[in-house]
Amino acid sequence: MNAAADVRELAKSFRQLIWRAREVDLLRVPDRLAAMRDAGMFLSSLQRHGVEPLEAVPEATDALLAWGLSVDMVPRDTVLHYSVWNPPGKRQRMFLGDRQESVLIDAARVSTLLIDEIAPTLAGLAELRPSDTAFGEICHAAADQLETLPEVMNDVYRNVDPVKFYAARLGPFMTDVVVADRQFYGPAPMHVPLYLIDRLVWSSDHADADLKYFHHDLVKYGLPQWRRLFEYTAGASSLVTRLAREFERPTGPPATRVADAMDGVIRIMNALVTFRTKHSLLAGGAYTDTSLYSTATAGVSPGLLDHILTLTRERARYARSRRTGTRS
Repeated sequence: MNAAADVRELAKSFRQLIWRAREVDLLRVPDRLAAMRDAGMFLSSLQRHGVEPLEAVPEATDALLAWGLSVDMVPRDTVLHYSVWNPPGKRQRMFLGDRQESVLIDAARVSTLLIDEIAPTLAGLAELRPSDTAFGEICHAAADQLETLPEVMNDVYRNVDPVKFYAARLGPFMTDVVVADRQFYGPAPMHVPLYLIDRLVWSSDHADADLKYFHHDLVKYGLPQWRRLFEYTAGASSLVTRLAREFERPTGPPATRVADAMDGVIRIMNALVTFRTKHSLLAGGAYTDTSLYSTATAGVSPGLLDHILTLTRERARYARSRRTGTRS
C-alpha cells in the first residue's frame, strides 16, 4: 500500500483494524501495546502520503486515547512499539519492507533493551558510597554493556544509506500526527532513551537549557518508570560529579576503589562519545539544515545532535582531567 501510495486502501485497512479491536477485549497490556503498534503503522503511513489520519478515520481517536491512557503513555506509537514490541522475522511490521529498515529497527531494539536494563542499576548507585567495592563493579559492568552501543551504530553506518534511504524514504514516515488536537512525534529510531544514561552519568547537574528542553520533550514518549526515574534524579549529583568531588578533597588522593569507579565512568563516557560521533555523522549525511531546533526527524535535528555530542565530550574531558589530576 505504501509502495503504491494507496491512501484509500490504507484508510480502509486502518478502519477495519479499529473495528476488529472493538470486537475483542484487549485485557492484557501486551495486547493493547500491540494494537497501538499496528494502528501506528497506519497513522504514520497516511500522514506520510499527505493525509491527516484521524480526519480520514476519526473513529480511531477514542481507541488511541484509551490505549494510551490504559498504559500511561502517549496516545500513539513510539520507538518502543516500532522496535522492542515489534516481533522480529516474518511478523515484523515495516513501512517499506526494506532490509535497511530492518537494520534500523534491530538497532533501536537492541539499544533500548540495553538501556532499560542498565539505567535502574546505575540509579541504584545513589544508595552507595563511591568507596564501596560494589560502586566500581557496577560502573565497569555498565561500561561493558554500553560499549556495545558503538558497535550497533557501526552496523547502521555500514548498512543504511543516510540520504537515499533514511532521509528520502523512511524519514517521511516519522512526521508528527495530531491526536485530539495535540501533535505527537513519530516513532523515530533516534528516540532510543539514551537520555536516561546521560541523566544518571553526567547531565543531571550539567545540562544547559537546550539539553533540558530536549530531554523533557523526549521523556514523555517513554515508559512510565523511565519518567519516574527521570523526575527522581532532577537536581541530583551525576556520577561524574560525585566521583570528581572525591578527587578534589584536600585530604589527598582518593582510595583505589574510587579511582577504579572513575575509570568505569570514563569508559561509559567514552562509549557515549563514540556512539554519538557516529550518530552525528549519519544524521549529518541525511540532512543539511544544522540550525539547533530545525526539525529533521521527530523533533531531532543534526544541529541538536552535534550540540549534545559537544556537551558529552566536555564532561568526558572533565572526568579524565580529575582522574589524572591535570584539571584541564
